[in-house]
Amino acid sequence: MYRRKFRADVYNEVNEPSKQALIKYLKSEGHEILSTEEDYNADVVSVKDGKTYYHEVERKAQWGEDYLGNRGFTLLPDSRWPSEWEEVRIPGRKQRLVKKYQDEIDNLFFYVLNCEYTKAWKIKGSQMTDDVIKKPSFARVDRRETFYHIPYTEAELIIIDKESHDRQT
Repeated sequence: MYRRKFRADVYNEVNEPSKQALIKYLKSEGHEILSTEEDYNADVVSVKDGKTYYHEVERKAQWGEDYLGNRGFTLLPDSRWPSEWEEVRIPGRKQRLVKKYQDEIDNLFFYVLNCEYTKAWKIKGSQMTDDVIKKPSFARVDRRETFYHIPYTEAELIIIDKESHDRQT
């Protein structure tokens, strides 16, 4: 499987704010945070009602008011997600997490944050199946890279920062 070269500059810019946004959401949902250690496993491990959960978070650079504002997209009211983007795409390299947590797949979640860190698409690990891994049809990435293609209508929109969300809608 092809893997895009690691970009430390991008990682250093978005990793910690992404984790902090996710932690804020998880705590608001009653989770206790067990680990945020950078160990190439799940970004955040939490526990709620005696169950352990594994969370992986990404930020989508193009899902933001600045990027979308002048590009003519039709934005959905609550998510501000372009209706033309039919899918949420998660890098295929995340397959290693699906395999690692396959015995606890119902407790594995992937999140794709907007640029403002105010909302995210939440996707169940059980949705991350081999049949939805595809090569991209867009020019911005190497054609050898793969992504999980999850229809946004099958993802759950979560609001991380309700106050900022309310100002945007």
